[in-house]
Amino acid sequence: MKRATRRILKQERARRAAPRAAWNWRASPWPWAAAGALLLVLALLVSWRIEQAAARYQQALRGVAGSGARVVDLGRAALPAHQLQGDWVRVVGTPRVIEAPRDPDFNQSADALLLRRDVAMFQWQQVDVGYPVYELEWQDGRVDSAAFARPDGHANPTLPVRPMLYPAPRVRLDGFILDPALVERIPGHDAHPVDAAALPPNLAATFSAYAGELYSGDPRRPRLGDVRLRWSTVAPQQVTVLARVDAGRLVAAPGAGVQLGDRSLGDLLPQLPPRPLAIWPTRLVALLLAVLGVALLLRARASRVDPLLALLGGIALVLIAPVPAWMAYSIGLGIGLAALLLAVLVLFGWRWHWRARRGVADRAAA
Repeated sequence: MKRATRRILKQERARRAAPRAAWNWRASPWPWAAAGALLLVLALLVSWRIEQAAARYQQALRGVAGSGARVVDLGRAALPAHQLQGDWVRVVGTPRVIEAPRDPDFNQSADALLLRRDVAMFQWQQVDVGYPVYELEWQDGRVDSAAFARPDGHANPTLPVRPMLYPAPRVRLDGFILDPALVERIPGHDAHPVDAAALPPNLAATFSAYAGELYSGDPRRPRLGDVRLRWSTVAPQQVTVLARVDAGRLVAAPGAGVQLGDRSLGDLLPQLPPRPLAIWPTRLVALLLAVLGVALLLRARASRVDPLLALLGGIALVLIAPVPAWMAYSIGLGIGLAALLLAVLVLFGWRWHWRARRGVADRAAA
């Protein structure tokens, strides 16, 4: 073996036997680039998910309110405003009666949201026990005896008094006037004893009070066709109303609702998709992930990171998802977001070009 060859082999063995220097990952661009790309993908996924959910929820609300209207969650202590005209609002509060309801036929009134008159008649009923059996009982409304299997001898007379609902003519809920049609939807009732002294003279001669109710005959020995009248009321209590605003009034419309207690829009409108939680905090998380991802990508190219460049890049990234998501909800909003995205990209390009020129100038000066 030649001397030169032996020398080369000896040098190669020495090189292999020498300890290898530790890999300096800080100086390598690949870990920074990989971490930055991973954060950018994660930011895009978070942004896309929250924007899709928010746009879908707003689209469902628009379907309730109709074109050109909004659904506004006013909550408690709500006040009318000109810009709310025609919109749907959610209002929470305890209604206040301004003008009490009154039954004009029997001159009955109550300090309540609603006065209900229920009418029952002592009449025939058909009971099926394998064959029809007929009994006289109190029954609300009138039972149609023409539908009996044996109507002969079991005819029910016409009901002389109709059941009625009398909502309070003027009810205020926070700063709004509550439409009587909405007052009628407030659930619950309390028994309201009849005020026999307030009966008109002609009805006082026909009806008698017994146990807080009014009877046209002897309540202890009723006969066919006797009528029993009961009144009940709905007391003021906390309610949640979803209704349309019309000149400072909350008016009933298809889809309007009234529920007891403090209820969410999801309770009032079960057809809505779930309302996204923490929309703005989630958007902020997506922005932070995007800014950090862009910063890591810039770190892979240079030892120093331009914070403004990273911020502009992160903003541009999180604006990508909202543009198509909100374009379906509102063309104007989608175009506005697209214009904002374009402006941020222009600033990003300007800043990138400025940094590049400054780097060239610094190297020339050195």
